[in-house]
Amino acid sequence: MKKKQVAKIVGIIVIVGCVAGTTAFAGTSKMKVAVAAVGQGDVVRTIAVEGHIETEEEKAYYAKVTAPVSTFDLKAGDVVQKGDTLVTYDTQEYDRSLEQAQLQAKAAKAGYAGSAAQSKEMTQAYEEAQAQESMYQQAYEAALANVNDLQYNIETVADAVDDKRDKINRDIAQVEIEIAQKNAQAADYDDEDRLDYLEEAAQLQVKLASLKKKLLELPDSGAKPIEDRYFSEAQYYLNELATQRAQLQQEMQTTKHAAMNGSQLAQLAANAELANTAVTWNEEDAEKAAEGVTADVTGVVSEINVEEGAYVAEGTRLFTIKDMEHVMAVVEVTSYEMGQVEVGQKASIEAAGNTYEGTVSRIRKETVLDSQNKAKLQVEIHIENPDDKIYLGTDVDAAIETGESDSAIVIPNDALYTDDEGDYCYLLSNDVIEKRYLTCGIASADTTEVLEGLSQGEWVITDAMTDANVGKGAQAK
Repeated sequence: MKKKQVAKIVGIIVIVGCVAGTTAFAGTSKMKVAVAAVGQGDVVRTIAVEGHIETEEEKAYYAKVTAPVSTFDLKAGDVVQKGDTLVTYDTQEYDRSLEQAQLQAKAAKAGYAGSAAQSKEMTQAYEEAQAQESMYQQAYEAALANVNDLQYNIETVADAVDDKRDKINRDIAQVEIEIAQKNAQAADYDDEDRLDYLEEAAQLQVKLASLKKKLLELPDSGAKPIEDRYFSEAQYYLNELATQRAQLQQEMQTTKHAAMNGSQLAQLAANAELANTAVTWNEEDAEKAAEGVTADVTGVVSEINVEEGAYVAEGTRLFTIKDMEHVMAVVEVTSYEMGQVEVGQKASIEAAGNTYEGTVSRIRKETVLDSQNKAKLQVEIHIENPDDKIYLGTDVDAAIETGESDSAIVIPNDALYTDDEGDYCYLLSNDVIEKRYLTCGIASADTTEVLEGLSQGEWVITDAMTDANVGKGAQAK
């Protein structure tokens, strides 16, 4: 059976025909067949699909203020231009609210200014006392450190003298024991040996005298008079600083409480700020009301929920604008074709007799059922340069380019067959019909790419053939 494909072809196929009767062989009658030369061409495989036009972007418009609608004269399907004013509001209520807020802010500001003048003295007095207290704190900490250093030095010197006295006393006791031992040994020996012990005892006496001298030279472990005087003066200065600092802190506390009566001042300042904020809010609302609603895009109005004279609340959905400058064709492909479609593929779209270029921009991940209850995959094709002849919702025909091969070996689809073993064709080779299996690539509406099995210049038969004709003689028509 013939193999059929859907696509487009750019290429050269040479069809050869011969005038009947111009070739004859004596005594031989050969079958005459239509043939085509195997040539080169560019094959572009496409999928023919159907769909409709949709917008790629749509925006819902909401009321930004609560106010009566002054003007609105649009109907569903009307086209608006970017920058058009679509809705205007009655702004009288906002103008009155703004004027009232401005008067309240002025009164709050005056009240705050009067209270601030009364509280200024107390605030300055507290800040001065606070600065002095910081100086007293630093002086007190320095005096306390001085007293501690003096006390530490006195105690350190006393501890060192006591330690040295204890060591000398221990050394004296040891030397006295050694002297007693030498004298006892001298008593047990004769004159010559006794003299040696007595001499050693005499040397120990000299060492003992030296130790006793060192002991007498040690200073008293108690503080010296001058040290006592320095220490007493330092403690007196420390006590004076503590007293003066306590008095200053009491003054600070009193001044602080007087200034904190100015907590009312803080409240007044907050009220004045709140009044100013209210003015800002009213200004913003008045500005929004004066602006109305302006189209952000050029498009078609739909889903209208407002009319002229209606009182709308802030946040009310008014209408939707479907962008006409960014549109797409939404087409459906079969489950067989799904695997061939990819984002980024080129496409052509026919809409209302006009042709537009496009690109596959999105493949929806959920199938839909067609009129015959078959699953179809929806594909979005972005239309590159839409014009005013495009209407949303209109039907379109599209062709998606799913593959391309340049300078390929191609044969007409009329010459191609397929069976369980694969694709094949019939050739006219040396005036004999031959059958040959092929390895094919992509196919267009008219031709198919041959990857293996044929060479350029060979002749394939385009007439209907069967295996019964293989091996028979034939000639081109």
